[in-house]
Amino acid sequence: MRRLTYILALGMLLSTVIGNTNPVIAQSQTVFRVGWGGTSFDTFNPFTTYATISVWLTLDVYSRLVRPTQNYTGFVPDLAESWEVLGNNTIRFHLVKNATFTDGYPVTAEDVAYSYYLANQSWSSLNPYVAMVKDIKVVDNYTIDFVVTSPTLFMLEAAINIPIVPKHIWANVSDPSTYPDNPPVGSGPLKIVEFKEGQYAVLEPNPAFYYPSWLPKVDRIIVKFYSDTTSATNALLAGDIDAVGPYIASTLIQTVENNPNLYLFKSPPTMYFYLAFNVDPNGTGNPALRDLVVRQALAHAINVSYVCGIAWPGAGFPMGTVLPSSNIFADPDLKPYDFNLTLAAKMLDDAGYKVGPDGVRVSPSGVKLEINILVPSNMPEAIKAGQVISQWWNQIGVKTNVQPMDTGSMSAIIWKKVNNTIVLGQDADIWDWFVAPNDVLFLNVFLSNMKLTGVSDSGYSNPEYDKTFEMIYQAPTMDEIKSIAYKLQEMLHRDLPYIPLCEVWAVQAHSKAFTGFDYSWPSGPFGGSDWRTFLNVQPVQSAQSPTVSTTSPVTSLIDYKIIAIVVVIVAIALGAGYYFMSWKKGKR
Repeated sequence: MRRLTYILALGMLLSTVIGNTNPVIAQSQTVFRVGWGGTSFDTFNPFTTYATISVWLTLDVYSRLVRPTQNYTGFVPDLAESWEVLGNNTIRFHLVKNATFTDGYPVTAEDVAYSYYLANQSWSSLNPYVAMVKDIKVVDNYTIDFVVTSPTLFMLEAAINIPIVPKHIWANVSDPSTYPDNPPVGSGPLKIVEFKEGQYAVLEPNPAFYYPSWLPKVDRIIVKFYSDTTSATNALLAGDIDAVGPYIASTLIQTVENNPNLYLFKSPPTMYFYLAFNVDPNGTGNPALRDLVVRQALAHAINVSYVCGIAWPGAGFPMGTVLPSSNIFADPDLKPYDFNLTLAAKMLDDAGYKVGPDGVRVSPSGVKLEINILVPSNMPEAIKAGQVISQWWNQIGVKTNVQPMDTGSMSAIIWKKVNNTIVLGQDADIWDWFVAPNDVLFLNVFLSNMKLTGVSDSGYSNPEYDKTFEMIYQAPTMDEIKSIAYKLQEMLHRDLPYIPLCEVWAVQAHSKAFTGFDYSWPSGPFGGSDWRTFLNVQPVQSAQSPTVSTTSPVTSLIDYKIIAIVVVIVAIALGAGYYFMSWKKGKR
């Protein structure tokens, strides 16, 4: 974000005369500025957003029961200062007693229960993450029980993901599914103090937060929105911002590396790009794409390694499955389809797709193999990938056009309403997903009903897949969850609703005037998933301040004036499942 030293009077004058798109900042303030050039912000409503930047902006505005460690295989306390498994798949959480929302109301177990109730609604994007919850029991104001089908899955997905919102506000909203939640009222260490649609958001420390040592080391954090990563990277080079997310524009990496005032680094990937086919039985895209042979032939007509190298040089790596390699449930045995244009053409020939006089193949029913690939216009790397792919497909008689456009226009084409129901309208699209290292429930994107929620851009429908996915919610151990996840990925690899293309390592950069970042966190400090980035950033000259850590002892998470820890670790044994240990920290 940004550290600005405007002369206040001049800043106010300029904003009056020419219109200022930057917030006015007092001269004495320490400000960190970050630019975001990825998929645009959509809403502060944490139950309906699908945009990474929207989640990141409120990651420290709303409390969670617990927070993940760096490798997502352990937990540190947040609103829940301790927890234990009581038996019969019941997990009891003991909440801190000094938490308040930014409007002054105390946070109680009723707020927790109501937040999970909202997450469980059919319209909520968080619905899959609470599907393992069978019952919630409020024991008292600061104690709550969750009866679940799988304690392992609950801790892995629900406890770290569900934001705690104030019941006294949300229960009085007529339609929570359309509630903008602006400004958001939370109980976390940060609060939103200013927001300009399409321009920026300003965060400041919440002085009433219950863990004083979590409070940010800077006075203000400003997130500026850019149309693409190129614009954001140029702003970093110009000194207008102090860091860039989710990644540096590939064409400017060398320029950034040569800048003596900037630090360039690469972090493990959580973002990947894919090509989706419209296989919706009721969709209005090219019906030939519903033919598995066509999709398999097109998969053989993509050299995925070459695409990654040309579109994301030094950062993009080929994928064979729909989960990035940093995800603990990714199947390492799945590889991209072999690149073989001769085989691809023969498969189409054998299936009756003959080349017409104009060089374009025609299906046995007379449908031309013409494919329009939609690509976000703010992602030049994805556009380049589409252009390379189109050249190969044209060589085998599949006329291919790449159509860059803004993501709003893409969404309107992909998820369109026909006779009061959602159908998919595109032929194919190239887009990106961010998938956290612990997130196995991302695989719900391919459930048969997910196009109705504006999530599935393939329209994939497979009862076998649906039935197998539901087994995850009953799996008691990590090994069993992983086995089910592998089966699901194998089905997708076979049926090809997606062609996974490239996972992109997070090549990011920040001003050397700031420190406190964890470069090994998956997706990096500016990729939208590290909840500690805004809490730990600090100017280099004051870098002695303690930071929030998830790898060192939990003492770094509490007030250093009072240290009383009984047990500090909840560990996950990946080979034998989670082991939940009852533990408690000293009061602050």
